[in-house]
Amino acid sequence: MWNVFYKELLEVLRDKRTLMFMLLMPAVIFPALTFGYIKLASDKAQQEGTRELRYALVASDGAPLLRAVLEAAPLLKPVPAASEEAAVAGIRAKQIDFAVIYGAGGEQAILAGQQPQLSLRYDTAIVFDSVGKRVKPLLSAAYTDKLRGERLAVLGVAQGASASLSAPFTLQVSSTASDRQEQGEKIGAMIPYLLFTMGLFASIAVAIDMGAGEKERGTMESLLLLPLSRASLVVPKFLVILCAAAISGGIGITSMGICASYVLGNAGGELNAITRYIQLPELLMLGLLILPAYAMVSALLLSISFYARSHKEAASYSQQTMIMVFLPIMASMLPGMKLGDGWSLVPIINTSLAIKEVVKGTITVADYASVFASTLAVAGLLLALSVYWCKREEVLFRS
Repeated sequence: MWNVFYKELLEVLRDKRTLMFMLLMPAVIFPALTFGYIKLASDKAQQEGTRELRYALVASDGAPLLRAVLEAAPLLKPVPAASEEAAVAGIRAKQIDFAVIYGAGGEQAILAGQQPQLSLRYDTAIVFDSVGKRVKPLLSAAYTDKLRGERLAVLGVAQGASASLSAPFTLQVSSTASDRQEQGEKIGAMIPYLLFTMGLFASIAVAIDMGAGEKERGTMESLLLLPLSRASLVVPKFLVILCAAAISGGIGITSMGICASYVLGNAGGELNAITRYIQLPELLMLGLLILPAYAMVSALLLSISFYARSHKEAASYSQQTMIMVFLPIMASMLPGMKLGDGWSLVPIINTSLAIKEVVKGTITVADYASVFASTLAVAGLLLALSVYWCKREEVLFRS
């Protein structure tokens, strides 16, 4: 059996295309694309956050209090607009970023005890809402406080009393979660996606060649003539696929960690911070946790490769496997998903949730064992399916 393992492993190491998927992609290409995107997104967000915004103020009374608040705010430039229609036209023509439009009466109506409408008009079909992040707080906090103070002064309320009326209490919010738990909740959900992606690419390239590739080369018959049971032929192929996935995933997560720690530096933010909490014990726990998941995917891909008539058909089936893997990972990112609700028995979802709990430092022994055992059981069933396909010659040699 081990001779078959060494033979399959040697063929993998001789295949440059497979080595590229197994070594080059997780070590260089995938981290470069990922962190290149993160750096570009960070730079663009910073650029958009510091961009000067042009605005138009339309009010019948000139809204002196609002004008003072907007003029005191940094990176805001007034642009004259005669009417609401002119301001909206300027926004659509990209000459104005936003317009603040008062209804009938303007500020004087507020001071007289009325409640006019104040409209904030801008283009919301954007990814980074700089107007919402910078202008809405001005209107809801600074400008509202100023108006409230003026209104209470008109009513004859003393300045000290008006402060207690506008803010009757101070709210202090403190989290019971540690910094590690907060960072792990934000970043931990992405680690399963990265691990599965890098492991899946490598295992697909290797698995297709193990079954469908043997058929096309005409070497499957030679293997079946060996004095070995079908299980002794399938298990070595399965182990080679599993090794490819584990090596690719290990190289990928190491490379990603190095990039987060040294390449991005302080710009890495939360991704850089989470590397402080993933030390050797956490790495060992993550490795043991992802191995059964890799074994499950490897066994599934091997059974597909045995079932497929050709290399092309196996590649087509394997692409559908990626959907089967990534959809559960996305489901594990939904709000309220946790291992305690029975999800510890659902493949892929359980591993994703458990990885996040390991990163947060909140995983329990019972949950860890449940995820490990259930995933390993599914992997065993899929490996048995591969052996079953290998025993049926009408499947192996169907045309």
